[in-house]
Amino acid sequence: MEQTENRQSRKGLYSPKFEHDNCGIGAVVNIKGIKSHDTVTNALTIVETLEHRAGKDAEGKTGDGVGILLQISHKFFKKVAARDIGVKLTSERDYAVGMFFFPQNELARNQAKKMFEIIAEKEGLEVLGWRNVPSKPEVLGHRAVECMPAIMQCFIKRPQGVKKGLSFDRKLYVARRVLNRATRIHMLFLFPAERLYIKVCSL
Repeated sequence: MEQTENRQSRKGLYSPKFEHDNCGIGAVVNIKGIKSHDTVTNALTIVETLEHRAGKDAEGKTGDGVGILLQISHKFFKKVAARDIGVKLTSERDYAVGMFFFPQNELARNQAKKMFEIIAEKEGLEVLGWRNVPSKPEVLGHRAVECMPAIMQCFIKRPQGVKKGLSFDRKLYVARRVLNRATRIHMLFLFPAERLYIKVCSL
């Protein structure tokens, strides 16, 4: 802010005090490739610092959202998958974790899940299970709670004969794209009176 004010002077109705940054991003890395929870902690600090990142309503508790994207933490997911849904994950990079936003409508949610499982099977992928992601809706504004999605994680096994890395990523990408296209038509037909939000944030 101070740098901006030093560069520009007040002219007419313009005042440099109204200058501010637009939506921002931040990146935190360990240049030695060492995995650490400190990386996640620092990323969350960036999110907390970029308060202007999300537009807010008058209530001050509802905005357009912000989050972090990070590598799959094998140690963490191996523990929670076994604990929460009884799925035993094998070695690192032998599975994928999909982040899904589903409707709160249980019937619509089950339809969307089943649709993805069918699509995944057609693409030669095996869905190992679904995990409900813990959330705290009590900290949200009432507008956000009204449209809050059901957040779930899907664990998908890498098929035998498919190499780790790009080959596996391509199959996941195709499955995600097919789901995105199918749900637009299918859900509109089944639930014409509802505005259903289905989004695969990462896969």
